[in-house]
Amino acid sequence: MIALYVAILNLNPRNPLVHRCSIVFREEWLGNFRFIEYRDWSLEKPSSMLVALPDTGLVGVIGASYLISKLGLEEIGGIDSPLLPPIAIVSKGLLRPPIRIFASNRLAIVYTEVSLAVDALSNLTATLIDYARLRGVDSIVGLTGIPKPNRLDVTELTTYYVSSIGKNDAAEKCGAKMLESGVIIGPFAVLMKDAIRKRLPSTLFLTESFMEFPDPEASASGLKIISRFLGIEIDVGGLLEQAEMIRFRARDVMRSATSNLSKIGKELEYGIPLHT
Repeated sequence: MIALYVAILNLNPRNPLVHRCSIVFREEWLGNFRFIEYRDWSLEKPSSMLVALPDTGLVGVIGASYLISKLGLEEIGGIDSPLLPPIAIVSKGLLRPPIRIFASNRLAIVYTEVSLAVDALSNLTATLIDYARLRGVDSIVGLTGIPKPNRLDVTELTTYYVSSIGKNDAAEKCGAKMLESGVIIGPFAVLMKDAIRKRLPSTLFLTESFMEFPDPEASASGLKIISRFLGIEIDVGGLLEQAEMIRFRARDVMRSATSNLSKIGKELEYGIPLHT
């Protein structure tokens, strides 16, 4: 079995049959996570890594999924770990790890629909930052929702930002407003803290959304801002046209995410800290 594995790894990576079999070009362990790459890859400069994790309204997950499809990004790798649920994603007949990596030109997207336990989450975000630095990524970008109590009555959604440098003129030119005070709870709170600690420039965009329901309209609104920020032209009309279908398909993912987020007190984001 070992000889067969070695023989497979020695196949020419340019052979289309090799790619069809999802041969691992390279893999490495960072902490408790195994980073798998299907081919050698790098990004043009300046480069960004967009992180999409299940959170409020699935704003980032829905938006990133649409972005991947619309831009035709190639799946170049994935992430697995004993800390993750025993899940494999089947895509186009191939098994993929639960956390997937797509890339092209100046953008990489780390994408998962799997809700992570708190201990796995804190480990993942730290290693994601390390991996981004190893691959020469210049900045981390996040897209998520921020709960809006009267969301049902709101049609014009505001997108806020939190940046590792504080006031960010580039984000504001794209139409985002600085979140001057508030509370961020969940995966992106950990991601931003790790990025700042490891001195990797980072910007998180938060669009007003439902908290416990998939919100494609909020995703579309956030994508308009983030595409300008990344210098990408994207038409969100298709996302809005598919809104009802997306809501239906995303309900189980949202249910799982809500269960996990409630365990970490996500509802506290509605509040305002006493001292700002």
